[in-house]
Amino acid sequence: MSLVDKPYIQGRTFVFSIEKGEDLLPFLQQFCIENQIKFATISGIGAVYKATFAIYDQKSKRYNKIQIEKELEILSIIGNVSIYDYKPVIHAHITLSDQEGKAFGGHLMSPTILFSSEIIIQELSTSQGSQIKTRKLDKMTQLLLWQSPLKTK
Repeated sequence: MSLVDKPYIQGRTFVFSIEKGEDLLPFLQQFCIENQIKFATISGIGAVYKATFAIYDQKSKRYNKIQIEKELEILSIIGNVSIYDYKPVIHAHITLSDQEGKAFGGHLMSPTILFSSEIIIQELSTSQGSQIKTRKLDKMTQLLLWQSPLKTK
């Protein structure tokens, strides 16, 4: 089985911490704008004292926001950067744990206020024949999805 999309090559790698008290999602968004990051993967760990995330309701086609205001460990941040409306957009999910070990998670939203963080952004560059991923509104799901989903030949 061969895939229609072409491979990407690793570009710049950014490894950094974000200052305590920063709102995670807008910080990442601004970082990508300032560094002209158009397509990348994001991963991270750390801790927050306020978290906002959402679960997408497939029937109503709406995000149901959840906000927790207590100390939480970031077990994982995983996501990507791509282009929508000519600007980099962060699509990330976050998994968190409280002091009792209960896990929470979903689509990263603002405000998510950091206590500490370790973030890695791995830029992906186009190889011959591949294009930067852009997002558009998918009418069926009402989500901003990558254009040209991967298909098999």
